[in-house]
Amino acid sequence: MPLVTIVGLGPGNIVLDADLALNLLRVRVVAHTSWGADQQTLLHLYRSLIISKLNGCIVYGSAHGSYLQMLDPIQNHALRLCLGAYRTSPSSSLCVLANEPPLYIRRRKLSIQYCLKFSSPQHPTYSIVFNCKFKDLFERKPNQIPFLSIRVQPDLRAIGFVKRNALTY
Repeated sequence: MPLVTIVGLGPGNIVLDADLALNLLRVRVVAHTSWGADQQTLLHLYRSLIISKLNGCIVYGSAHGSYLQMLDPIQNHALRLCLGAYRTSPSSSLCVLANEPPLYIRRRKLSIQYCLKFSSPQHPTYSIVFNCKFKDLFERKPNQIPFLSIRVQPDLRAIGFVKRNALTY
């Protein structure tokens, strides 16, 4: 029987899958403060079993914030187990100690990397990602979650990406 199975798409199922992977860290043989695995081994398990589920894909970046916040406690709990920290330890401190970015930063980074794969004008999806036709529509309706291309434009500008700097292949 596999440890983690994908039962469907959606944040609720991602939480279920990550919880199943988190159970492995909860086992006292693996994560115990006095006789369990060392911190580096636990962080490797965390990265391979839990982060792989929480990353999901960049599509989850378009989910509402309340759904994405359901994933944060799983990361916090896993880091507490890996580091042997108290429940009252701030999650930002845990991320720093584990050298892991918070999930919202990780999602932004993955979105930028995904869009930069298509930065050549000859790529078939270049016009979809880099020519935002519907930007005005989403500016008029701020409650609507914009497309990936619109969400990632400020981040691309912040890193200094300019369309004319794209390489051709």
